[in-house]
Amino acid sequence: MQSYKLTVEILQKGAYESNDYRLFINDELFLERPYNLPDHYSHQKVHVNLYLDNGPNAINLQNINGNLVLGKINIDNKEIEHTNGYFEL
Repeated sequence: MQSYKLTVEILQKGAYESNDYRLFINDELFLERPYNLPDHYSHQKVHVNLYLDNGPNAINLQNINGNLVLGKINIDNKEIEHTNGYFEL
């Protein structure tokens, strides 16, 4: 396992008064929070310091209400390729 700085971009799709969500990393709940953006903003970035194994990893975004989607994922300030949150280290 190695220590990484993870940055996940969360995008809002559509207009909702409240967009609560849960963020799981490798099936472990890391965040559960409300998501209310000020007017004229379209996304937020979540920063997490964590340990990850080499090989396959997954970030899952669960909408409690609203409609949010994963955007870019950066590890140690470098954008990584992912398919619906699944990526390899």
